[in-house]
Amino acid sequence: MGLYKKLDLWSIIDHLDTMVDYDYNGNEKESPYWDYYSEQIRELCVLASDMWQEIQELKNKLWYKLPERKIAFCDEDTCEQTAIAWFNTAAAMLSDTDMQELLEHENHYNADLLEEKAKRIAALSRLTKEQQMFLYTEVIGFITRYLELSAAFHTITAVINELDYHQAFAIKDNKIIMPDEAYL
Repeated sequence: MGLYKKLDLWSIIDHLDTMVDYDYNGNEKESPYWDYYSEQIRELCVLASDMWQEIQELKNKLWYKLPERKIAFCDEDTCEQTAIAWFNTAAAMLSDTDMQELLEHENHYNADLLEEKAKRIAALSRLTKEQQMFLYTEVIGFITRYLELSAAFHTITAVINELDYHQAFAIKDNKIIMPDEAYL
């Protein structure tokens, strides 16, 4: 069993928002190690901001190039529903997508996950080959880049948290700063 990831449209947008905001409010504990990684964090936050803009443009492309499709139990604008539905359909084809989370974000509760996945595969088979290739290359390409950005972001934040936890020595102004407490 693999680790399931939240790869539906709303989960990705929420996580990109979290990454963008992390530059401003990520150093809640006033970590002395934050300064060492602040430049990388800022770069990742800028990339997350660019990807947030890109996902908005991707939704517009999906609406223009793919047939209209509505999400069950959703009262939103139809163009928004079409983009969300096709993005989530493409994401559902990835084996490590958390289908439960995807369906809950579409307000579809207590559904049979395998049956819902089969419905989405059937919807994909009704697309033309050109539409399928467009959907796969755009959405899967975006998700791949999102996962790479997310992994880099989580690596840096984990390093900062680990250094805080172990209270490592730090160098500031060519002087060694000793931790208040050390766990050995």
